[in-house]
Order: sequence, then C-alpha cells, then structure tokens
Amino acid sequence: MIPTLRTLTRKTKFRIGKDKDLTVQRMLDLGKNLSLVSAYYKITSVNYTEDILEELGIVGDFVIEKPSTDRILYLDFVMEHGLARGRGYASDKLRKMSIPMSKGRMQSINHGRS
Repeated sequence: MIPTLRTLTRKTKFRIGKDKDLTVQRMLDLGKNLSLVSAYYKITSVNYTEDILEELGIVGDFVIEKPSTDRILYLDFVMEHGLARGRGYASDKLRKMSIPMSKGRMQSINHGRS
C-alpha cells in the first residue's frame, strides 16, 4: 500500500476531526495552530505548503520528511513553542508511551538515509 500524500494549502478544507468544515486559513485565523501541528506530526499523509509551515513555526530541525510521522519531534515542538500550557502534557511520560520506530524508519536509519 502506497500512502497518498495530501499537501494542504490555505484554501484546502482541513477534513480532520471537529474542524473538518474549516479551511486551513480559517483555522490559522481562529488560532487552532495546535490542531494543524498535531495533524502534521501524527498523520502520515498530511503535509502543508512552505508558507504554512513557516507560519506554524515548523522550520529547520522540526520539518519531517513526508510521508511519515514523528511523535517525539511533535512533543519537542509543542514544549519548545509553549503550545502545551494548561493541557497537562508531561513530556517524559508521553515519551515513554510513544510508539517505537517502524520497520521502514529503522531501515532508513540503518541505510544512512535518516
């Protein structure tokens, strides 16, 4: 099975969870950045255009190669950007509960593609 990569633009409807009827731009206007960031890091097929990634603060080391997920990097991003305030996040506890690396991810690391 080949995952279909979905690159979202500002005019694209989000179509995930409670905000499925909102466009990405509307979610940015409403300050629902955490939902957008969460989808980027947790859903394999979701990607954004460069300008949206920059607006969300996903730049440099926080950008992940798609299609893939990275919950550890998501936790690091949330803690560094202060999006976790008042939500009961405990990064050490969540890190222990995170899912181990997939076989494909481990193979890419072993083959030097990290």
